[in-house]
Amino acid sequence: MRFRTRSAAARYSASCRWRAAGQRAQAERDAGIHDREPIVDARQPIEIDLRSYGGDLLCIEPRVGYVAVRVLDGSGSVLHCAAIKTVLHRIADGLPRTMPPRSCT
Repeated sequence: MRFRTRSAAARYSASCRWRAAGQRAQAERDAGIHDREPIVDARQPIEIDLRSYGGDLLCIEPRVGYVAVRVLDGSGSVLHCAAIKTVLHRIADGLPRTMPPRSCT
């Protein structure tokens, strides 16, 4: 499978667009218009105590710049790294399954 190469004119026009965007940004800075502030991640770490259910004390902390979270155990080692819903499913799958006692009457 061959990739279509870009022509010299296409490469030149792309570099012109990038250069013009840089010039516009500099003109805005010179005019007193400031760049946007970096986005601050407002998510907080979550501690889940699953020791009474046969699990561990876990800390779910957000990964800055990603949608994903990281799950740490008590010693600080990473157990999982995925989206919050996936992490919660994996934690639930790792817990021991118990059934209530049946009445044999």
